[in-house]
Amino acid sequence: MRLFLGIVLVASALLIAQDPTNILVYYDASGAYGTAVLTACDNLWPSANVYPASGNPGGMYTQFNDALTTGSWDIVVVESWYADSDQLSWSGISSYYNGGGRLYVSTWEWLNGTSGQMTLANAMGVTGASPFGSPVVPHYAWETGHPICEGISDWSWSDPGLGILNCRFTVGSATPVTGWSSSPTAGQAGICVAIDGKSVISGFTPAYATQNVAIWENILEFMWEGTALTRSTWGEIKASF
Repeated sequence: MRLFLGIVLVASALLIAQDPTNILVYYDASGAYGTAVLTACDNLWPSANVYPASGNPGGMYTQFNDALTTGSWDIVVVESWYADSDQLSWSGISSYYNGGGRLYVSTWEWLNGTSGQMTLANAMGVTGASPFGSPVVPHYAWETGHPICEGISDWSWSDPGLGILNCRFTVGSATPVTGWSSSPTAGQAGICVAIDGKSVISGFTPAYATQNVAIWENILEFMWEGTALTRSTWGEIKASF
């Protein structure tokens, strides 16, 4: 019996340790901003097949939408902070998430999008969104012990000057990890863990954060290897709303 259990534990450990094979990334890039997610994927998993589809520059909406429905993806990333996101297949992205896929998603069109952006947000546990742009405002870690926050000492960000919109979230069953106020406050959530405990929905754009690659590495590692957040402080946060 002990030998059998040992074999099971070793097999389980090997399974958990496996790197993702296929990662689909939709991203916007302009100037020095936008490619941090690709750098983070390469740093973490150099053997993974990363399919990058750029909204700006490139307008690779069709390529992303086709890849989403025809490929088998371990992780899907949508970081849309500049190009029109309405041409993305939000129904397809929702289907991927609702089917159990690991999804990171952020978009400047949470509130004003017309293709189902907020439908997905609602499914992930976010009930409201309030977009904002300049001036640059501080960002804060609310769950400092969460893997997404590990080693991040600077949550500051730069405005590339392109009319970029971040977003303040009101959450329902999503769990905020960071926010736009120094202490947890209703309607001020930023990076949130979705209902499934492994996907991430964000009103903060890592692409133009000061520690953008490090933040992206944390997000991706949590999505692939992390465990769902134990809401040790979330109960207190929720009570304060």
